Amino acid sequence: MNRALLFAAAMISLLLIAGCPGGEETPIPSEEEPSISVGGWVAEVEPSEEEESQGLSKSALEERDTSYCLKLPSSERDECILPLSNDSLSNCLQLIKYENKRGCLFYHAYETEDISICDLMSQEDKADCIEYLSPPCTFVLDEEEKGRCLAFEYNNYTYCKDEECYLDYAFEYEEPGACEMLEYAKREGCLSSLEHEDHCQDLEEKSYKYQCYYIYALGDGNPTHCYDINGLYDTEIAYQCFTHFAIENEQPALCEAVAVLKRWDCYTDYALETGDKDGCYAIDTRAPVSREDCFKEFAYAHDDLAACNEIDTEYVRQICYSALIFSAEELTMVECNSIILPEWKDKCYQELARLEDSKVYCNYIEGDAVKENCLLMFG
Repeated sequence: MNRALLFAAAMISLLLIAGCPGGEETPIPSEEEPSISVGGWVAEVEPSEEEESQGLSKSALEERDTSYCLKLPSSERDECILPLSNDSLSNCLQLIKYENKRGCLFYHAYETEDISICDLMSQEDKADCIEYLSPPCTFVLDEEEKGRCLAFEYNNYTYCKDEECYLDYAFEYEEPGACEMLEYAKREGCLSSLEHEDHCQDLEEKSYKYQCYYIYALGDGNPTHCYDINGLYDTEIAYQCFTHFAIENEQPALCEAVAVLKRWDCYTDYALETGDKDGCYAIDTRAPVSREDCFKEFAYAHDDLAACNEIDTEYVRQICYSALIFSAEELTMVECNSIILPEWKDKCYQELARLEDSKVYCNYIEGDAVKENCLLMFG
């Protein structure tokens, strides 16, 4: 009995020391990669290709190091390098596709003002790059135009090479120094405009006085001084002055001041420059040659078939129709319908059908022979 009690007591003590089976603590999940153990040998689980690519891209971005990107397949490389392409030119050049490389090439060329980087671009981009980085006006070849370009670029009239440049500069910047570079009459007209004081009235030589008032008018942007040129307004300078403001201000009535021998030229110039046929209509019908010439020149200048209708001389009108119809790259029904000669209206519709590749327009032709020829084009 005593031996049994002693054995039981010993077992209880042993359990208290060793702990009860099944009472282990709940294990804490490991942060390490999952692993598989077989017979004591542990096998690590490899990351997927997508996870590996994401890891490389993340490392590249965090460390600003494109070497990670170069470990990626070529199809994924540009996406990884792009955020780093402005960091350095070498990063930019690692991009595979030009459309991705283009932006950072411009960035580095402009940022470093290194024109040699332009050579790495396509021909079109290279031209834009070189033009941007080159000194102003480099590609203006004409000497006078280059002088004008430089004068207005650097706000310095001494670059000017011709009187027109000096004059425009003087008016643009109200710079009397530029006026001083002009010949006598123009100089006084220029200064009159800037100083708002008439220097022209004291000039004795009429041709100088007229030239002076013309420049004075241009500087003021007002035709008032055109009336100071001469009472008959029959000089070339008067014609130039009134014509300029008729066009500039879209006021054809200013041509009425010009002597009759040049008046029709003023109206014609107005019509051609502004695209307003009213200039031609303003020419007196008692000057039929000038009037016809105006409508003819207008028709050619503005591809206006309706203007041909206003030409009274039959063969001249037909030449006008022919020139516009058969040289046209495109025509419209409105244009064809505006023609007043039936045979030429038919020819216009036939040409319209050809240009539009549509026999529908043949149906608008009245002449049987022309309509038949039109339909034959379409089989």
